[in-house]
Amino acid sequence: MRSFRLIATLCGIGALGTPALADDVNVDFAARQTMTLARIRPNGRVYFYHGPEVDGCPALTARCRRRAYLVAGNVLLVGARHGDLIDAVFVPPQGRATEGWVPATAIRPIPTPAVKPSSWLGSWGYDDAEIDISAGSQPGRLKASGTATYGHGDAIHDGGFEAEAVMEGDRVTFNDDDCRVSMRIIGPYLVAADNLDCGGLNVTFSGTYRRMPK
Repeated sequence: MRSFRLIATLCGIGALGTPALADDVNVDFAARQTMTLARIRPNGRVYFYHGPEVDGCPALTARCRRRAYLVAGNVLLVGARHGDLIDAVFVPPQGRATEGWVPATAIRPIPTPAVKPSSWLGSWGYDDAEIDISAGSQPGRLKASGTATYGHGDAIHDGGFEAEAVMEGDRVTFNDDDCRVSMRIIGPYLVAADNLDCGGLNVTFSGTYRRMPK
C-alpha cells in the first residue's frame, strides 16, 4: 500500500495523509467522498500538476507540470478549485490511481448516476487493497470482506475485515471489531475511508477503487 501524499487541498479539508482519529475514519479520504464526476474535454492531452508538496504549486507552470496526463473522454473525480486548477483523482479500469491538479477549463462536469443495490456488487481494487461486496443476509444489506497489505519483502504487514451493514443509498459503513470502513459510490468509483485500525502498521483500506475485471 503506498503512503499518502502530504499535500493540502487548499479548501479547508486538510492534507492528504493526515492520520484520522482512532475512533473516526480518515478525514482526508472522507473528504474525497464529497467529490463529483467530470469528463475530460476533447482538447488533447491534459496534464496533472503538482500540489503544494512542490514549492510554488499548484500553478499552470512548467515547473509544476507532471508527466502523468489524461485524454479526451476520461472520467475523473474532482473537488477543490485553486485558481485555474482543480483537485482531481483518476483511476483507470486497470491500474493505479493518479491524484493531483488539472486545468479547470479541461473538464466538463457530468451528473452522478443513481446508485442501485447492484452498483455495489463485485470486487473492487486500489493499490494493494481489495474489497469484495455481495448481497447481505436481508434486503437492503451488503456484506463486504477486504484484504490489504503494506510493505515489501520481509517487512509486509497485512490486515482485513469482514462485516455486514445496511446501505444508505450511495453510502455504507462496515464495522468489524475495531475496524471501521466508510464507503461511497460515485459513478465508476468506490471511495473508502477507514479508521487506520484495520490491520498492521500503515495498513489501510482508504482509497479510490475501481471494479476489478472478472
